Amino acid sequence: MKTKLFILGACAALVLAACSKDENQNTNDFTLKASEEYSIAALQANAMKGLKQKFVFEANGEEAVIHVESGVKIRVQTSTVKVGGQPYFGPVVVEYVEVFGRGAMLTANKTTSGLTNQPQFEDDTRPQPLISGGEFFVDMKTEEGESIDEGAEYQLEVPVELTGGEADEDMTSWTGNQEDTDGDGEADDEGDVTWDEDEAGDGDDDNGDGDKDVPVENGEYILKLKEFGWCNIDKLAEYPNPKTTIFVDVPNGFDDTNSKVYLAFEGQQNMLVSLDHYDAGTELFGETYNLLPLGEQCHIIFASGQGGQWIYAIQTITITANGVYVVTPGSLVTATQADVINMLNSLP
Repeated sequence: MKTKLFILGACAALVLAACSKDENQNTNDFTLKASEEYSIAALQANAMKGLKQKFVFEANGEEAVIHVESGVKIRVQTSTVKVGGQPYFGPVVVEYVEVFGRGAMLTANKTTSGLTNQPQFEDDTRPQPLISGGEFFVDMKTEEGESIDEGAEYQLEVPVELTGGEADEDMTSWTGNQEDTDGDGEADDEGDVTWDEDEAGDGDDDNGDGDKDVPVENGEYILKLKEFGWCNIDKLAEYPNPKTTIFVDVPNGFDDTNSKVYLAFEGQQNMLVSLDHYDAGTELFGETYNLLPLGEQCHIIFASGQGGQWIYAIQTITITANGVYVVTPGSLVTATQADVINMLNSLP
């Protein structure tokens, strides 16, 4: 099959060579191995860096409220702030990231797949697509760089308008585990996050199934937290359709070392799935869990980088059983990060 797919790509490349660059901006002479300096990983790490915000509040025993420009509020009970087990009084530095929408999810590589806390079927034991009410990273340190102890009580108050404007009463709390992509034992900024649904503990709102509920008050999701790191307001994307998997063939020279493939579902602006399995034998990206719903309209998004620019391609599909979809060289476009975000967020 791969030989046939290669011939299709080669034919497309010959057609491109006959076209002038003035006629089609997609006909750039791509060097098909992205450089290490400007690889997809470097671009995504840079995108994550751009999302980081810092705030300072005073731990004085009273409630502190941080107002983020987006409208999110971080409310901290400073009487619970400790360092080394002892109450702490003084300035606290908050590192904060928020991710809303497909554009930021892809450029920062923070997709929405997770493991439910209440598996009922075999499929439930595998990462499933999630619909997000916002992905967040929160860390707190003293001005001297000492970590604030886990157990400090704070909450995120997230306007529902940031994810479409309609409150969803089925949202629960999820904790993110970020990848260590280079094997040094530390999570990497460009690494994807896998989400685990939180169990309701003492003092938590319970949704009735043992999951930690995220209630809606005055048009805001209220996410109560006592730990730092990645967290998410989410629910499982439920599709009654029979499930399948798909495969994506990308242009020669691209593989899992310099490119990634994602799947965006029509009508779901806050959901993005990574096709993160790459078979070096077939040279195909794929989804290996057979959890994609047959008949759904989706957008395949190919992403790579070169010379500090993004390279992308989009193909709108209807999911078919074990479908193989081809990204041709002629569909590749160079763009800035802002262009990629705007393009993704404008997809239906």
